[in-house]
Amino acid sequence: MNTIALLIPLTCCLLGFIEETFFYLTFYAIAITGILQLAIAIAFIIKEPKNGYIQLYFVGLIITFIVLLFSRFINLFWILPCMLCLYLSIIIYATPSKKRSFMHAEWNDLIFINYEIHPQFLEKYVPKGTEIDLWNGKCYISLIGFMFEEVKIMGLKVPFHINFEEVNLRFYVKRCDEGVWKRGVVFIKEIVPKHAITFVANTLYNEQYQTLPMRHKRTSDDDSLLFKYEWKKNHIWNSISVETQKELIPITENSEAEFISEHYYGYTVSPSKKTVEYEVTHPRWQQYIVRNFDINVDFETVYGKEFAFLQNLKPASCFVAKGSKITIESKKILK
Repeated sequence: MNTIALLIPLTCCLLGFIEETFFYLTFYAIAITGILQLAIAIAFIIKEPKNGYIQLYFVGLIITFIVLLFSRFINLFWILPCMLCLYLSIIIYATPSKKRSFMHAEWNDLIFINYEIHPQFLEKYVPKGTEIDLWNGKCYISLIGFMFEEVKIMGLKVPFHINFEEVNLRFYVKRCDEGVWKRGVVFIKEIVPKHAITFVANTLYNEQYQTLPMRHKRTSDDDSLLFKYEWKKNHIWNSISVETQKELIPITENSEAEFISEHYYGYTVSPSKKTVEYEVTHPRWQQYIVRNFDINVDFETVYGKEFAFLQNLKPASCFVAKGSKITIESKKILK
């Protein structure tokens, strides 16, 4: 309903710019949209009175009213309400729902470069209620590059945001939920080339996204595949690349690769310092046999001085997963 309310003034705005006679149509459409927005927002805050994002919406509503009351710029009369409506739509779509996933997409051709480190390096990043997840007593942090493809937000493809690269640095945690252990990940940083993806992920999921120029290469010859992901920081290109055989093999049960690839929850920390949990679903992956790999990353520049030690640390392992369709579910804030 809120999306329809957003489309009405946007359409009328375009008509208003094209033809002056549509000006009053635009004005009335925005007035009706404002009433619908307010009704939806009130109903939403009654349901979730402690939701900080909806509270921020009402702050924005007050600021918008004051600006429109004193502004002489006529364009603000439809631009600001449309921005508020879009923000409200994102908030509503990001709330938990049994009927829909927040995102449908594909994660393809995932490079996993894994380092064994001391858990003390990660303690400050562990969200409340979780603990570092170890494999055979070893603590891992992983540098991962992959393709984010066929992205749909609430079932809709956003133009120019359907296929893109991502590189992230993450480690592994677990949380006991009513006697059942949930295995998840915490991201130190996630790099993408799209500002809108960064805004949505950081705003709604409290992630650590950063937007940088990126590019990738996926090539094949008679008996091998090459996967390469690059990102530019301070005018310098960083890269990870892997050459593999074409053959796909299962990821062995109880293996290191299984431990690293089979974590199905993400954990972040909200502005109120509470732990946020969201579920990621995908089938069990297959992997390519790695022939060799290359890392050209300035860890201090990209990830800060705390992770500069990775520059000279030899990776414990590297593997490439074929990937699959995935879903990212709506978040929930843990008590």
